[in-house]
Amino acid sequence: MKKNLFVLLAGLVLGGGATWLALQHRAADKPAEKSPDLDISAGSSGITRKLAAAGLTYAAPETVEVKPVVKGYGRVLDASPLVAAIGDIKVARAAADASDKEFARTKALHDTGENASLQAVETAEAASLRDRAQLDAARARLVTSWGRALAERSDLSPLIRALTLGEAALVRIDLLPGDAPAQPPAAARVGPLTGAGMLSDVELLGPAPLADPQAQGQGYLAVWRTTPLAPGTALTAEVTVPGDPQKALVLPRSAFVRHEGGVFIYVKTKEGGFERRLVTTGVSLPAGLAVIEGVEEKDQVVVTGAQQLLATEVLGSAGGGDE
Repeated sequence: MKKNLFVLLAGLVLGGGATWLALQHRAADKPAEKSPDLDISAGSSGITRKLAAAGLTYAAPETVEVKPVVKGYGRVLDASPLVAAIGDIKVARAAADASDKEFARTKALHDTGENASLQAVETAEAASLRDRAQLDAARARLVTSWGRALAERSDLSPLIRALTLGEAALVRIDLLPGDAPAQPPAAARVGPLTGAGMLSDVELLGPAPLADPQAQGQGYLAVWRTTPLAPGTALTAEVTVPGDPQKALVLPRSAFVRHEGGVFIYVKTKEGGFERRLVTTGVSLPAGLAVIEGVEEKDQVVVTGAQQLLATEVLGSAGGGDE
């Protein structure tokens, strides 16, 4: 124990005020998923005060009410096929309008005995019907590829311009089989899969017309206007589903650390030390992340300095135990 205290004090000095902590490791035969105890002896109150002075701060979880959500995943779509489909419709519409006018002109000439044969009228009518069919086919391709909600938007042209300029992005959100709500979701948020920041609100357009070939769940299309990312970017998503709000315990993002594939927090113990706990996080909120398992309302959680504690634990694990 004396050696641990000496190492801890040395860490405080060498780290220039960084937070250091003597660690007590659990026995090697314990399951790997269990969180190790990091305790300072009850008689080391002086060290605890120095740790606090070095920048450790604590806070109890905040209790909030959150709307029920379902977690999903997604990606930023390449909008160029959509832009091309809109272009095809414009070209087909121009051709159909021109054919209609030519048919009307030729028929009028024939009806008034002018220089227009019946064959010319029939040819003009056939061209008009052909071009109208091509326009209908172009519209059908847009609907089957992108959905009726997107194809029939009144502001489709401004949306295409925003997509072209990079001011907005189309995203696809997918839920796993069985997670899709019975009623259409009310809202959704997305963010980069590898990021730790807040999720951004997106405008849901409606169900995706095509199923994901791998997940085979329910997909939704949405427009992302807040800091959209490049096409192909993998996303994490949360879809708000109908239901009554639920209570959740929320901690700021600075309280969480990642280690060996798990998410942990540090909780102050009665003895004046710290315990690292494995937690299960829930939805992302402006105040932080909801915690589903691993924390209680009465807990005092390290919200500043958790990363330093983890670094000290890793260094301590590599440095050996007591003599």
